[in-house]
Amino acid sequence: KRSIIFGSLVAALLLSAAAYATAESVTIAGTAGSATGPVAVKATVNPKLSLTIVTPDASQSVDFGGAVDPGTVIGGKTVSLSIDSNKDFSLTKSASGNVAELGLLTTLPATSAGLKGKNVPFTDAYSIDVPWTTLPAVYAASVQYTVTQH
Repeated sequence: KRSIIFGSLVAALLLSAAAYATAESVTIAGTAGSATGPVAVKATVNPKLSLTIVTPDASQSVDFGGAVDPGTVIGGKTVSLSIDSNKDFSLTKSASGNVAELGLLTTLPATSAGLKGKNVPFTDAYSIDVPWTTLPAVYAASVQYTVTQH
């Protein structure tokens, strides 16, 4: 137990000495009551990217109900997207599943470009236009949004 505490103390002292060794003190001579000197400021900024998706219905979904007749057009469902990115980006969208059987339509283009910023907004309005050729059954589709920094 003592050797662990002693070893930790030695390591802490060595790290303190290393941190102190990298500090620098510079004295700048002034004339007539004035002295100026520069200080360089440095930082490496990491790329940062986030996508927030807000859907009109629970469980990250767009629900058009359980009893939809063929030939029915239902709209009025909007998905909101918010992107935070410190680099320019592109947003792509792809749909899969029973897209044709539902007659699923969305308004956001398959590819959109965005400039860097916080809370860059996009909206995608969803609607279905169920074809008469769709057989009675439960159908589901999925829309995938992908943000890529440039």
